[in-house]
Amino acid sequence: MKFLGPKMRYGLVWLMLVGRLAIGQETVTVPIEVVNYPDLIVYNAKVVTMDDHSVGLNTPVGTIAEALAVRDKRIMAVGTSAQIQRLAGPQTDKIDAKGRMVMPSQINTHTHTHNGIIDGWLNQHPEAVAPYVMTYHVAGNTFQEITDVLTATVKIHAETTPPGKLGIIELSPGETSNDPDVPQPSYRFGAVYLSEGNFPKQTVDQLAPKHPIFIRSHPSSIGNGALLEAIREFYGPVSKEAMGMDDIGRIRETHAQYGRMLPGDKFLQTQVPLIADLVEEGLLERNVARGVTTYVSHIMGERFVDAFNLLVKEDRMPMRFAYTHWAGFAMGYADSANFYRRMGDLSEHGIGDDYFFQAGVGLGAIDSGNPRICSTMEAPLQQKNLEFCQNGPGTRQYESTKTAIENYQRVNVGHAQGDKGVDYFMDAVEEAMRDNPAITLDYIRSRRLTSDHCDFYPRLDALPRMAKLGMMISCSANPLTESMEWIGPGMYPPIYIKQIAPIRSTIEAGVPVTTESSGFAANVPFLTRINRNGVPVSPEEAVDRNTLLKMMTNWAARFALKEDVLGSLEPGKWADFMVLSKDYFEGPPEAIAEIYPLMVAVGGKILVLREEFATELGRSPIGPQVDFSGNQ
Repeated sequence: MKFLGPKMRYGLVWLMLVGRLAIGQETVTVPIEVVNYPDLIVYNAKVVTMDDHSVGLNTPVGTIAEALAVRDKRIMAVGTSAQIQRLAGPQTDKIDAKGRMVMPSQINTHTHTHNGIIDGWLNQHPEAVAPYVMTYHVAGNTFQEITDVLTATVKIHAETTPPGKLGIIELSPGETSNDPDVPQPSYRFGAVYLSEGNFPKQTVDQLAPKHPIFIRSHPSSIGNGALLEAIREFYGPVSKEAMGMDDIGRIRETHAQYGRMLPGDKFLQTQVPLIADLVEEGLLERNVARGVTTYVSHIMGERFVDAFNLLVKEDRMPMRFAYTHWAGFAMGYADSANFYRRMGDLSEHGIGDDYFFQAGVGLGAIDSGNPRICSTMEAPLQQKNLEFCQNGPGTRQYESTKTAIENYQRVNVGHAQGDKGVDYFMDAVEEAMRDNPAITLDYIRSRRLTSDHCDFYPRLDALPRMAKLGMMISCSANPLTESMEWIGPGMYPPIYIKQIAPIRSTIEAGVPVTTESSGFAANVPFLTRINRNGVPVSPEEAVDRNTLLKMMTNWAARFALKEDVLGSLEPGKWADFMVLSKDYFEGPPEAIAEIYPLMVAVGGKILVLREEFATELGRSPIGPQVDFSGNQ
């Protein structure tokens, strides 16, 4: 028996003793499952397997079982409690769910959670980046107030820091007032100020000719000449055109990456172990403890790939990351089309491992947040002048999208808030099909091209085209609140409310939708269509519970190109699941907001066991104990 593993040797001995397996005696047939007994069993549960893979409204969720067994990180079997408990061996860990619902853990198909983790740490440790950057937070209630405070801040930075030190100025609305005669700030105020070019590059250059300055109020930003030179010095050759920087310094194509990368990249360049430690802890607390064990995102930041590879190497990844390759578009790289012409497809076979794998080419943003979206919507001229389409025909993004498709790459649109940008994306795909006849419609459909956010799209008459191309979209519930901020006098007419995240119509048209709102509370608006301000937004676009559950799990696995191993609890798939505090199918839709995971397992390993459930089981708690009281 020296060639057998310890569990197999034990299994043979156990068979000989219990099954009377000996020469001259009657052979007793013992199920092979008993020899290879489970590592973990969860029984006395309502196991919602999500093994129905149909796409449509109110389709079944699949088999409802009582128990599941895990072996070697995968689901070994599902069935009745009696059937599964029969498989237990002497070292099987057994969890009595006490009648609670068990389901696959959630897959968030758009979150930059790793950036948020690092940004949070940098905000708490300004001394780490103090040698490279100084960040200022300013506000104003009127355009004149903003101009005055920006002027003073840029002067202070130029006078008190050495030449070459980056100054980042975060512009936010001023404080609200109870005085009705005092102008009230709004979500759009600072963004409109910068989008209209009210503090141009020329003004900044006069105040700080030797200091790189970056002024932002999401999604708008202004940079000066010294900023362009600083970016070139640190990141390599970039062009003003590829950055989307116009003559007055508005950076329109690549705003988000500068906000996420510039503050910390220089310090983090030599801090890979620190990034890995922070990301490991943050992913566990911000995601796994909330029932999210897989996410999709493009990677911003110079050393994130190295940090994730370190976590993989040391077997420390707390969740799965389907990342999209974005280097060709990063930081104003002018020749991204040529870059992707030579890269080839890295997503079809999921290059990477079970925890860190590539899911395509990350196009990044094809527009930005309001007011800098790319739409066909009619609006007053002042509002339309704030829009910006960065992926129209002839642009770097259009040509790079076409080139990537022509060269067999799967392309993920990482950010789209207006319908016209998605039209341009589909134009580029169809042009690539014409230029390379080997790129057939069937092939395109198999690649599941995606776009994210759905603030003012899909436009209903564009849905047949999206369905024909086999596209999927990832949606957050946030547009029900944030896009509504842009409906009204001087902005978009109320008729376009129907274009805010039309989820039901999209699914009816054959375009699967997934969720990028983590947890149960954040996803309730898909069922109610009530936004954070208590306002109903196109109630006819509400979906049912079965559909929402598929958006969070089953369909999201297709989005990540991992439906063969993720999204449902079927034998052979990865054992990523959670035990819920309440049954998802009971009570009114609003009650779903109170649900949270009592236990979360990734690859069959229990990473979170909440104290209240641990006490019931007579065990010690495991992992972060997140406060969910705000959900109730």
